Amino acid sequence: MKSPIAVTDGNASHAIKTRRLGDVKTTPAFLLALALAACSTGGLKGISANAPRPPYAQSRLIDSMTWDFSTITTHRQAHGSDLWPCAWAVNGDLYCAWGDGGGFDGNDDNVGRVSLGFARVSGTPRGSDPSSVIGKNIWGAPPFAESAASFGGKVGSLVSVNGVLYAHGGFWTSNDTPDPVHKGGRGPHNSIAWSADSGKSWQVAAWSSPEPLGTFLDGGQDSGSAAPPVIYIYYLKSGDSRHLYLKRVSAARLTADPSTGADCQYFNGSSWWGRQARWSTRQRDAIPVFADANNVQGPTVSFDRGLGRYLLTVGHYASGNDDVSSAGQVGLFEAAHPWGPWSTIAYYENWGGGDMNAETRGDFLSLRLPSKWFSDDGTAFWAVFSGLNSYDSFNVVRGVLHLR
Repeated sequence: MKSPIAVTDGNASHAIKTRRLGDVKTTPAFLLALALAACSTGGLKGISANAPRPPYAQSRLIDSMTWDFSTITTHRQAHGSDLWPCAWAVNGDLYCAWGDGGGFDGNDDNVGRVSLGFARVSGTPRGSDPSSVIGKNIWGAPPFAESAASFGGKVGSLVSVNGVLYAHGGFWTSNDTPDPVHKGGRGPHNSIAWSADSGKSWQVAAWSSPEPLGTFLDGGQDSGSAAPPVIYIYYLKSGDSRHLYLKRVSAARLTADPSTGADCQYFNGSSWWGRQARWSTRQRDAIPVFADANNVQGPTVSFDRGLGRYLLTVGHYASGNDDVSSAGQVGLFEAAHPWGPWSTIAYYENWGGGDMNAETRGDFLSLRLPSKWFSDDGTAFWAVFSGLNSYDSFNVVRGVLHLR
């Protein structure tokens, strides 16, 4: 098994390995103490009894994983801008969206600030080289972006299909406010926007949905160049924060009004161990593909081509109060199919350690695994995340999966 990665936590540099103990981070000293404790408490069942438990059994493929958090400070960019959903485009770059800030070429206070912007991100992170990733504002506030923004809001998910970028979000348009470009927060126009020129110009669909639109599956560069492409979208139902659902739609119908119902197929179950999925054109037939009694927040799913597995990241907050969620409350799961069944890789209550939970308390903005940044064998990747305060920025960390 590979050695743990060095992790910086506050002023101490140490190795942290996440093993099959939920959110317990083990070191040799801790393992000895754990063994002694097990003798007197009756085993592992008594450890962290009050901590939320993962909803699925431990993965039989992935034994453990390690993280390198030292790059959070050394590689941090775009201070004051958050969210950062990304899509691996046909030209080889990532295209990412930010909210309420100046992106890579401005700052949060007054330089280039817009409600919504899009950036091109070139390169792949390297731990020893903060300049290995270069971000450039494509659509925002000139001269700090190549093209001028024409609307605002928030984008939660991006996908590239056949050279076109698509974005799900809540938008501000001129029909909603006199200054949509600078109107903060998520807009009321819940719809899809698209760009056929690598993010230089965007068009917003005329319809607005009362239901959350969901998160695109990151299937690889330009959605894996599937022909004909079928796009998977994970979504939550209004009033239900414990179940995640899945639908699929042809790329040609991505911009169609979902209220018509005829363009989507909803996951309706599968054969033994998920080998064959069933689909229905009626949303009422949809059944969950993932469930967590500790609630579901900000799900993202990426295809790890090297392992042939789908990796799901999802936040949780056992209290059910979104105001106490944080970047540190996150779980990682894997499955052989987009619809599961899922197995737990890790389930954290304080991912990142240190002051992560305290500083980001009040919101979970997703932990994103761009498919471009997976290693060839699929056992290592770079993740992007953001949060409140100093984490209100473009942050990257490296994860390593240790196979059984």
